[in-house]
Amino acid sequence: MNNYEIILRKTSYLEITEKIGNLKFITDGKWDWEHGLEHYKRVAGYTKRILEQLNATERMIELGMVAALLHDIGLSISGKEKQDHALKSSQIFREFLVGTNITEEEMNVLEEAIKDHSNGNHITSLVGVALVLADKLDVTYHRTINSSIQDEMNQEVGKIKKVDITITENELTIFYETSGPLNFEILRGWEKAFTIPEKISKYLEKKYVLKVNGEVTNWRS
Repeated sequence: MNNYEIILRKTSYLEITEKIGNLKFITDGKWDWEHGLEHYKRVAGYTKRILEQLNATERMIELGMVAALLHDIGLSISGKEKQDHALKSSQIFREFLVGTNITEEEMNVLEEAIKDHSNGNHITSLVGVALVLADKLDVTYHRTINSSIQDEMNQEVGKIKKVDITITENELTIFYETSGPLNFEILRGWEKAFTIPEKISKYLEKKYVLKVNGEVTNWRS
């Protein structure tokens, strides 16, 4: 059993993710998005896909998936209204690694990646690259379908049925499959979905391309 699976079997972890998943913050539609276990598992899947395409080692991929499971765990303390949840997560994630074979050096990598996952301003590893990017790729109807707030933003995100990514030698391409045309003026309410991939593309020295239903799209227009 690898470390990702060990964490998923921990009662303490499942209890805290259930608590976070049940949080509602009835002020801001974006913060009413799903932030529980299913979000973490989707982010882990994106992280794995990204790291595989960056030719990361199996161990690095495993660490990235572990980071995905723990990146928002601080919401159990800060609540969704707080903007320091990434820092809180980086301060408490170690308690969920008891019983794993993750080394202290690897824990330091995880700490930096988790602490930086909201903005990607201090990337220090491939895990950091993958986590910040993967978190922003989870912008599909899964996040909003059960939201107590169905504002314009959540309705627009609800059109996005699938997100995928390919990373080649020269390009980082994000693919959206949607049920209809997207209103990017509304979606710019959460610009990180677009600005973070741009930032990571520059970090990796690649061209950033966004495709919606197969067509190259300029989200700024």
